[in-house]
Amino acid sequence: MWAEDVASIEELAVARRLSAEPGFAWLDSNRTEARDGRYSFIAAWPCDEIRVMFGAEAPFSALRGLSRPEAVVNDQGPKPCEIPAWIGYIAYDAAWCAPPRGVPRFEREHAPVLLFRRYSALIAIDHEQSKSWIVGDDRSTCHEFLRRLRSLDDRESPLMRIGPIEVDDATSHREAIERALDYISMGEVYEVNVARQWSASFEGDALALWNAMRIASRVPLGMFLDAGDHSVLACTMERFIHWDAESKTLVTRPIKGTIRREATDDGASERLRADPKEQAEHSMIVDLMRNDLGRVAETGTVKVDAPLIVEPFTGLYHLVSTVSCVTRPGVSLEGILEATFPPGSVTGAPKVRAVEIIEELEEHPRGVYCGAIGFIDRDGGISLAVAIRTATVANGKVTYWAGGGIVEASEPGREVAETELKARVFLDAIESLRGASRNE
Repeated sequence: MWAEDVASIEELAVARRLSAEPGFAWLDSNRTEARDGRYSFIAAWPCDEIRVMFGAEAPFSALRGLSRPEAVVNDQGPKPCEIPAWIGYIAYDAAWCAPPRGVPRFEREHAPVLLFRRYSALIAIDHEQSKSWIVGDDRSTCHEFLRRLRSLDDRESPLMRIGPIEVDDATSHREAIERALDYISMGEVYEVNVARQWSASFEGDALALWNAMRIASRVPLGMFLDAGDHSVLACTMERFIHWDAESKTLVTRPIKGTIRREATDDGASERLRADPKEQAEHSMIVDLMRNDLGRVAETGTVKVDAPLIVEPFTGLYHLVSTVSCVTRPGVSLEGILEATFPPGSVTGAPKVRAVEIIEELEEHPRGVYCGAIGFIDRDGGISLAVAIRTATVANGKVTYWAGGGIVEASEPGREVAETELKARVFLDAIESLRGASRNE
């Protein structure tokens, strides 16, 4: 790996210039108070791709052989474990690939459930040190990336047309929540996450929509990925897993528990931490993630490092805990994903039964939503976020989801309202673009 510093860059300007180039990707640490996300990364012109379609057996097996550390050519800049080699996503619908969990209710489109692209060079922005780097396979690859970048002209955003927003009916969603509560009362699950979908026709610049989303909600783990026939627009703050391939440390930071955040401190964070329902919802998922990590952990290494921390984000507070372990010798990327995917915070406990109930109660297949986005690093580790606060643009349509965890103490009306609070990042972004269009 080669790294050298470059003049400070303006991320959005570089992203706009690259956005029409093949394989454009932007991992965005647009953070405020959050602890995650030291670096942002901007990339294009991938040199390889792994694409696994729905229905494939053992989709995670496609990642075999990618966990190989790279030699460092020079010791400037970021470490290989901090830099993406492969960028992409795992769709939630990978959970319905073989080995089967039963018969899915929905027929899935012939769409990717796993998509990762390898980038021979990319721009890395270190927000802690206020420095920018070009990082790649070697010096010539880095210089070629910069040459191609500098040859591009500034790009004007195409005209945008967004149709009326359609949303899964609140009454129907309430009924789904009530049915989930029935399953809980029957003892089939302790908790299950139930979501609803917003959608609209869409033509134009998906990057402009995602930038409006990142303005509406600053988060540390955002991603924009142009996948060719579709785009993924994520504004997530939830760490799914981070595995350091050298130290073998595996970390997850599940989010469960939400309350509105006002402009002035009204005690909401204290109420969130003290709320018995939110504590129950959170604790069950922490236990689930401890169990998932335990499937690949050295005996006695699973621990909860920081329980029930209230973290502030735009418009809301979340309850977050940190769970970690040291993985056993011989554990691979494939094994870690088999043990932990799909994320527990967006499924429920027990996980397999929760996934089945989600398939029954929700009105659409989730696709990318509630899967995982991120990268495989140049040291062979992996860094993934949960694909919440995530929109997809495909086939002339944009879709967005929001949901919440249902436990015995859940109140259906309050749960419906929580989905609307979580949808604000998408709805506010749409409204800002429409307002800008009216003013032109």
